[in-house]
Amino acid sequence: MKIRMGVIGAGKISQVLHIPNILFSKYAELKCITDKDRRRVEEIKDRFGLKNVDYYDDYHELLKREDLDAVVVSVPNFLHSEVTVDALNNGKHVLVEKPMATKSSDAEKMIETMRRNHRILMVNHSQRFFPHHQKAREMLNSGLLGEIRLVKTMFGHSGPENWSSSAGWFFKKDTANFGALGDLGVHKIDLIRYLTGLEITECVAITDTLEKNADVEDVASVILKLSNGAIATLDSNWITKGLEENYFVVYGEYGTMKIGQTTPSKIDIFLSKPVEFHGEITLAPLFTNKDSYWKMPVIDHFAKVCLRYEKPIVEPEDGYIAIKIIEKILESSSNKKFVNILD
Repeated sequence: MKIRMGVIGAGKISQVLHIPNILFSKYAELKCITDKDRRRVEEIKDRFGLKNVDYYDDYHELLKREDLDAVVVSVPNFLHSEVTVDALNNGKHVLVEKPMATKSSDAEKMIETMRRNHRILMVNHSQRFFPHHQKAREMLNSGLLGEIRLVKTMFGHSGPENWSSSAGWFFKKDTANFGALGDLGVHKIDLIRYLTGLEITECVAITDTLEKNADVEDVASVILKLSNGAIATLDSNWITKGLEENYFVVYGEYGTMKIGQTTPSKIDIFLSKPVEFHGEITLAPLFTNKDSYWKMPVIDHFAKVCLRYEKPIVEPEDGYIAIKIIEKILESSSNKKFVNILD
């Protein structure tokens, strides 16, 4: 049995992640695509040889189809909530791109609509699926490092305009609302909670727009307090030239774990107890820049959750919490003071 899927939004992330992974999935079938740019959709259909995939220029028409079980929502941030709510109210399961919404109140509305319609809602916090993050979580949950004292994480690259030709909306507050925090920092906010099992309780932050022609932040540096008293530092930016940084470091009671800091997909481990030890684990990456698309299990997992074969790795509440934390970070930066996340 396969989940019959539609894709709402045919931008770069759909082209490199969602559409090819639906096509090659054992659990999903692509039925239709909607995007206002028909030429872009036709180029995608030609590239993948899509003969029996229908096109719509209005996503409302797509949602009327009774032979559709689920949709991917991959549109600019400000539309995530509206389109997701419409899809859920039309009886569709939804995989929505991160950030889940532009306001935590909208994320709450999405969750309420999901519950009322008894549908699946999942947010594409894709870094949870990386093998080195899965392995690191397993080791951290085992207590290998003892109590976590400090976390240091960063995600920076040169900006979305160097990734997608249609990235203009990323730089506008009315279409994106968040800048580097919502694009990159959201991954690491989510990973702090996912890998450590700890909640984020306080923050103090500085954000700025130093380089891009934008009315959203292109640099964010944040200090976070965690629920066990530990401290975390988070940096995200769109000003990193050439040498992309995408890592996570944990300093614990018994040792240190560096995840993807020295080499992508590698975990470096130093232990002082019970015996002194220094080693490394290198896992095969899910994809490389030489691949024609990002080979990730997000679609397969989402389809299997819809089929009740698996429990979700990402709950909708995880998406809501990430948005709430970003809002508090921006509040801290604006007011130049510590902010309690739980308020």
